[in-house]
Amino acid sequence: MRTRIRELIENGDRLFAKRQPILSLWQTQAENFYVERADFTTTRSIGDEFAANLMTGRPLLARRDLGNALSSMLRPRGQAWFKARTGDERINEDAAAKKWLDQKSDVMRRVMYDQRGQFIRATKQGDNDFVAFGQTVISVDVNRFQDGVLYRTWHLKDVAWAENAELQIDTVHRNWSVEARLLVSLFPKTVSEKVRKLADKDPFREIKCRHIVVPATDYELENKPRNAARFPFVSLYIDCDNETVLAETPIRRISYVIPRWVTVAGSQYAYSPATVVALPDARLLQQMTLTLLEA
Repeated sequence: MRTRIRELIENGDRLFAKRQPILSLWQTQAENFYVERADFTTTRSIGDEFAANLMTGRPLLARRDLGNALSSMLRPRGQAWFKARTGDERINEDAAAKKWLDQKSDVMRRVMYDQRGQFIRATKQGDNDFVAFGQTVISVDVNRFQDGVLYRTWHLKDVAWAENAELQIDTVHRNWSVEARLLVSLFPKTVSEKVRKLADKDPFREIKCRHIVVPATDYELENKPRNAARFPFVSLYIDCDNETVLAETPIRRISYVIPRWVTVAGSQYAYSPATVVALPDARLLQQMTLTLLEA
């Protein structure tokens, strides 16, 4: 078991290592357009001035306005901006099926905009990541009480992914630092004994964990479901510090939504044409403003 866990962690480490060079680009883009996220290659204190290195905030305001425009255009509040439909137009045109689908659309809308679901918070953060870096990572999970959906946006520096032969994302690794007390609360049956003791002595000590989603063909479950063909992916939560599997669950689809703006052949990571084109202008604007201030 430990050998299999170690192999999974090492596979993820290789994905993170391969992605390392792009962090410098994201750091530069963040320092000019999204200073709140400028911690890809540096560690920032909670009391640091985010924009202390800038002479003008115009590039930041441009990114903010474009990020806000996405939600106002694509997800207007008070309007039915999506409808559930199938891939078969004959079903969609059937009156009874259409009525049923519209009802489910209303149910989904109520679930998404439930205050506990954090949908607005997650998508607002995701819009700004998408505008600044060309992609964002949003997880869609059932909440811990199993009575709603929880949406969360994750920092791009903590997530790495890979594509299959059809250019679809089929593998996701996400680094996750969790306090010992929360780890015991989330996984009371499978957490290691070391973490239990740590939760009593030092409850706020962070444990290095990782969430991994891989194709079912890459990971053999110990308790395979009877209808295994309906679950093409496996979700695993691993305590990396203690090499312990906290949870392994067969799933039908990847629990991450990773929209990508413009992709380049040979890379699973996208880029933002907005910030790539505007980066030289933003640097020039900072220098011009500094020159005028000095003059």
